[in-house]
Amino acid sequence: MFRRALKLLIVLFGCSTSLSHAQTALTENTLKLDDGAKPATVELDKFQFLVGRWVGTGLGGECEEVFLPIWNNTLTGSFRYAREGKLVFSEYFSMHSDDNGVALRLKHFHPDMIGWEEKDGMVKFPLIRVEENAAYFGGLTYKLVGPDELHVWVAMREKPSSEPSDAAFVFKRAKLEE
Repeated sequence: MFRRALKLLIVLFGCSTSLSHAQTALTENTLKLDDGAKPATVELDKFQFLVGRWVGTGLGGECEEVFLPIWNNTLTGSFRYAREGKLVFSEYFSMHSDDNGVALRLKHFHPDMIGWEEKDGMVKFPLIRVEENAAYFGGLTYKLVGPDELHVWVAMREKPSSEPSDAAFVFKRAKLEE
């Protein structure tokens, strides 16, 4: 069921265009960019608080997210989700700033590395705003709640006709070699 919900998320946020920084609450913990609004533009060093390895829980399973240091004006990383000791899916993501603002772009993969999205497709989360230790993208929020605890919320729908709700993830900072 969560795969279906994630695929609905792709439909929800996969096509975002914009012109100013207008925002509306999408769920309790996420925002959406209003129609015609343009994603925010900031220096990528504002996302430095995310860099590192994070392990935790979400979607009823175990999760790991890794943000690599900013390199060549790009922040990249990966996410993986396991349930009952088996990898269910993984993601590769990239964030960079261009003339259209900042967006986090990601692709999902089955355990055998077959992609969920079409070859040139991806899920795109446009940046709405950045605060100290928090980043709000369209349908995705990262918030550092302590020096070693990261909370993440993704807006998801159970069915196309249902209202989006928060899928919550709670991560603790971890060493790379653990």
